[in-house]
Amino acid sequence: MARVAIGPIPSAYAQPIPPRDRRAGARQPLEALGVLSETDGDDKQLEVAVLNVSPHGCAFRSPVAFRPGAIYTMRIGTGPLYLASTLRIVSSRDRCDGFFEVGAKFV
Repeated sequence: MARVAIGPIPSAYAQPIPPRDRRAGARQPLEALGVLSETDGDDKQLEVAVLNVSPHGCAFRSPVAFRPGAIYTMRIGTGPLYLASTLRIVSSRDRCDGFFEVGAKFV
């Protein structure tokens, strides 16, 4: 029986594996003001910076962390043209500048 030498793959043949993108649709970059409010009718609102948006969700920068699974209502934009939707928090990552980058899915 022949033995096959196992060792490192020469760098000329190694290809980096791109990270798997789990998003259902392409996100479009967006710089807009968003206002989050709780769905229970509470008057507390929080202004956030919306970073990108897709038909399925959005990402925003917030001064506070969010719990994954929490449900909120978001209004993106001001004036007569705006988007409003209910969303579920998917991720909340701490940034080095003291803010949090939050990913959310529209429900």
